[in-house]
Parts: sequence; C-alpha cells; structure tokens
Amino acid sequence: MGVVQAMSLTHEWNDELAQKVRDEECRVDRYEDALGTYLVKLSGRELNHIDSQSVNTLLHTISDFERISDHSVNLLESAEEMHQKEIHFSKDAQEELQVLEDAVQDILNRTTDAFRKGDLHLASKVEPLEAVVNELVRAIKAHHIARLQAGACTIEYGFVLDDLLTNYERIADHCSNIAVAMIEVSEDRFDTHEYLNHIKNGESPSFEKRYERYRGRYTFEPGPSGTAAAPEQKK
Repeated sequence: MGVVQAMSLTHEWNDELAQKVRDEECRVDRYEDALGTYLVKLSGRELNHIDSQSVNTLLHTISDFERISDHSVNLLESAEEMHQKEIHFSKDAQEELQVLEDAVQDILNRTTDAFRKGDLHLASKVEPLEAVVNELVRAIKAHHIARLQAGACTIEYGFVLDDLLTNYERIADHCSNIAVAMIEVSEDRFDTHEYLNHIKNGESPSFEKRYERYRGRYTFEPGPSGTAAAPEQKK
C-alpha cells in the first residue's frame, strides 16, 4: 500500500520508491473516477437489496480510499523535505512516531481487511483504534512542545513533525469513515454523527473494551528525558 511505502520514506529516502508512490496515487485517482461514474449509472437502475447495499457502500467509501492515497503523497513530500534538509528527529520523537506508525498501519490493515471481506465485525474494531490514533497524535504534539521549550528541538523540525502527524491522523479518520459506512449501509441507514455519538458516549461496552485494549498496545513509556517514549511490545 502506498501509505506504508511513503511511511518508510520518512526513515530512509529512496527515489525509486518515491516514484512508485506517486504512480500509485495517479492510478488510484483514475480508478476513483471510473468507479464513481460506473456506480452512479448502476444506482439509477433497479437493483435488488443486496446489490443496492453494495453500490451504496462503494459510493460512500471510494472517495475515502482516494483521500488516503492523497495523504501517502503528502507523507512522501514531508519525507523528501526531511531528506533534502537533513532533518533528523530526536530519539524520543522517533520512538513516539514509531508507536504512531504502528497504530496507523494497524488501522489500515484492519480497514482494508474488513472492506475486502465485507466483515462488519472487523469494521467495528476500526473506530476504537481511530480514537487511540487521535490520542497518540495529541500526546506527541504535547511532548514536542515540551522539547521545544527545553531547547531540544527546533521550529523547523516542528513544522515537518506537524505535517506528519496531520496526515497520520487524517488517514485514520478516512479509515473510520470507511468502517462506519460499511456498518451504516448494512443497517439501511446513514447517520454517521448519530452512530459515532452512540459509541463514544459510553453506550457501547464493546467500543470501550477495544479502545482500552488498543490504548494499552500503543502507548508511551517515560524515558530518560522525562518525555521520552518507548513503544510497548504488541500483545
């Protein structure tokens, strides 16, 4: 997947791999245009209930897949800036980012797996992980400000870090959109706001249980500097 390849470029730049990410994003754009046109035509025809649900799910999700692909190029551009300006984050920031990257790869894998299989149980595991990604992003931003105030980081590095965090957070948001669309369309309704309010207001024990499990898996441990983060081993 382009996102994972782009993510790897933030650790080690490779011109050939960067071009592959750009080429893949162009292909995704073409696929979205072709699929969107075809699905709109299909939706205007008489379809049985199952086919209608399939078309609706695709109509609600293809733009999110395309946006995820866009964010892979954004990550690539940040990686290119890091390479050109020889930007290297502190050990603490690198360890924190590794935890976040692991969580983002996890949510991508869960989302694509659920979508390919049409598995609503798998889809229900995406939203609690998205909440954990958001929490990690907030924590890394707070830690960066602390390092900045301590003189352990520069403003320029902060701009690049913020770009990375924004893209990781938005990738998780689009994964959430895809999973929620699958669930909502399967129930012949589409009120994302109501659905998310229901599960995030303590009305879904399964959401809370999964959230706590993922939160324990992707967390920071205090390091030598007091704000350092060492990734906890996955269980």
